[in-house]
Amino acid sequence: MPDAPPAETGQPAETPVAAPAAEPDAPGVPQPAPATEPAELASLREQAQSLTDQAQAAQQRAEAAELDLARLTVIRTAQLPDSLADRLRGSTTDELTADATALAEIITGLITAATPAPRTPAGRPPVEALRPAASARPEPVEDTPEQISRLVWGK
Repeated sequence: MPDAPPAETGQPAETPVAAPAAEPDAPGVPQPAPATEPAELASLREQAQSLTDQAQAAQQRAEAAELDLARLTVIRTAQLPDSLADRLRGSTTDELTADATALAEIITGLITAATPAPRTPAGRPPVEALRPAASARPEPVEDTPEQISRLVWGK
């Protein structure tokens, strides 16, 4: 009895399952929406959304840090104080460099304008208090020990 028909067992014959028309995971094939989403799947969706938000925030922080680094590099190349780095405008290195150059020119102009010119007396040159060496009175030279002791001890 190797080939016994299924009708003899008293159970209805099994019908073969029809193959699906397309794979359910194939792109472009609409997926039927489940009536209720399992709790685990909902939890995974929330985690995925949370991780996506964190990745976007990290990307924004990285872009801000790169812009700050570019500003500091440009400001130091222009030999300006670091405190002026936040005042630079632009999002690329070329834009920042152009702004730093313009800022340096403005500051140089302000410093030049603020520096007063050296003052000269009006009309007359200064009176010198120097005398020629030939007009000085000769001082007596005291070389003897008696003269030196008088100078030191007043005797």
